[in-house]
Amino acid sequence: SDDIELYNEPDESYRVGTGQSAQEDWLIIATGDNETSEVRLVRADNPTGEQIMVKPRVKGVEYNVDIRDGMLYVHTNDEHVNFRLATAALDAPGEWATQIAGADDFYLTDFDLYKDFYVTEGRMNGLDQVQIRSYEDATRITPVAFPEASYSAGLSNNPEYDVSKLRLTYESMVTPDSVYDYHLSNARLELLKQQEIPSGYDASLYTTVREVVTARDGTQVPVSVVMRKDRAMAQDGEPAPLHLYAYGAYGYAVPPGFSTTRFSLVDRGFAYAIAHIRGGDDLGYQWYLDGKLKKRTNTFNDFVDVGKGLIAKGYTSAGKLTASGGSAGGELMGAVANQSPEIFGAIVAHVPFVDVLNTMLDDTLPLIALRTGEG
Repeated sequence: SDDIELYNEPDESYRVGTGQSAQEDWLIIATGDNETSEVRLVRADNPTGEQIMVKPRVKGVEYNVDIRDGMLYVHTNDEHVNFRLATAALDAPGEWATQIAGADDFYLTDFDLYKDFYVTEGRMNGLDQVQIRSYEDATRITPVAFPEASYSAGLSNNPEYDVSKLRLTYESMVTPDSVYDYHLSNARLELLKQQEIPSGYDASLYTTVREVVTARDGTQVPVSVVMRKDRAMAQDGEPAPLHLYAYGAYGYAVPPGFSTTRFSLVDRGFAYAIAHIRGGDDLGYQWYLDGKLKKRTNTFNDFVDVGKGLIAKGYTSAGKLTASGGSAGGELMGAVANQSPEIFGAIVAHVPFVDVLNTMLDDTLPLIALRTGEG
């Protein structure tokens, strides 16, 4: 009864979250759905004081903000689908000047402000990027170099504002989940901890490769593959098996990360592949838009075409290809089973979302308001 309400969001399709600015002097109140944002600011030392509206919500415009030395930094898709980074003065928070322009080849997914530098995260050609940037010189960019052809990497927990090193996470389909410190003075990665595999694991036995398959409309679809180095394309004269996984929905990019369970298959001669199909945002936000609503069939076609492409590249053969996906990925399994059953030997649809129309029309289901407009 003594709680003080700072903000109430009347739209049930919007979610609300709070955070603090990099220097912990501002409270950030963010609200939004899956395609529209609205942010308010209030002084952290006076949380019941007057709130500053950064910019009123405009359908389809997403943005998030942070503050450094009285300057507002804004990550937004207002001018480019792959987002830009802009700045604004606190007394004119809705007047945004470009700091990093949006680009077709770089998907800017996030940023973090520190005392002497700032960090941008994103993906280039579908691969995670962590970049150290200068406040004074926009051309001075130091990318963190990662060693493998396909991997998942990003900033970990870095709560301090004044730092000389950054905590990072890294993994690949071969390398277990790893925690690094990146030393800014000499661009050195120091391994602090790596996931232990109690049953034993020798990474030198495996390899991860990145393939690209041309879909039927000419789109280049990346695929991450893990297999044993000694895997033969054929076993006892028969084509070797391959398991293909994808999700392809809600703008979620399936990371090519580590999983202990898949090595049960890999050690028995399977290759395991993740298809980075449209519907996720693996290659940028447009990659997501090109797999939703009226373009949803691109997702299904991409998966089938990746399967056929891996067969053509000699990884496996029709009937030796298996597939799985869950939830929206289960919907995908239903579609590909109907489109091209002849190439699959087995398909597993986990909790498949296959009655989409009836489900989305039932507004008594708790997730429907939040999911409307996704896909």
